[in-house]
Amino acid sequence: MFDFIQKFIYSILTFQEKFLVKKLKRNFKSVYSNSTSKKVFGQAASLELNTKTNKNKTKLENDVKTILKKYENKPEKLIEFVQRSGTKVYKINFAAKILKLVNLEEGVIGASSGLKALYLNVIVALCAKEPIKFALKSEPMLVLSNGPVDNYCTIQQFHKWYAMKLNLPGFNEEAQTNFQKFLYSDDKDIKLLSVEEILDLKEAIARDVEAINFIVDLAKSTTGSKNALKKIVAGGASI
Repeated sequence: MFDFIQKFIYSILTFQEKFLVKKLKRNFKSVYSNSTSKKVFGQAASLELNTKTNKNKTKLENDVKTILKKYENKPEKLIEFVQRSGTKVYKINFAAKILKLVNLEEGVIGASSGLKALYLNVIVALCAKEPIKFALKSEPMLVLSNGPVDNYCTIQQFHKWYAMKLNLPGFNEEAQTNFQKFLYSDDKDIKLLSVEEILDLKEAIARDVEAINFIVDLAKSTTGSKNALKKIVAGGASI
């Protein structure tokens, strides 16, 4: 019964968003939109419509907690879940160094295009001793170092992967590229971004922060939390 009421409320809010966007487009200068949100800009005000994003974020937290409970936080089981869901998982030697050559990090990698995609399709598959695909487009993948799997780091990447599967914004190629610039490049690169690119970057940062916060909360509720917290990836966005 509660699920029905919740779905009914969300459907009303979604309808209101569509109505407001159509009405406000005539009065505001521009509308920014991503996979699940809209932001309407005017000269003196702005309005954000993100019912679907918030709904998916709630679903993300609930689903990940349920899956972790089912598999007792075991990273190998989570990796198997990712594979069964259709995302390719590669475990390779020197993963961090290989990915750094194309400004990527070990973990969840969204769909790519161009030479970066070709590199991923060839080099990563070659290192993993998988069939090589010569293509300028690559599918989302999870790339991990070949060796012992760290529990908390795997859960962090699983959280990001599940957010991507739910179509939460911030995982498009341009947003992820700018996210790497945000982490490792000079501020001048960020200053050159358009308003739309900055808003996409904001979403990419939000997904990273949400994954880190999820791990922090999990670690705090786990025995030996101080040691666990030290293992959380330090290269992510600041909390």
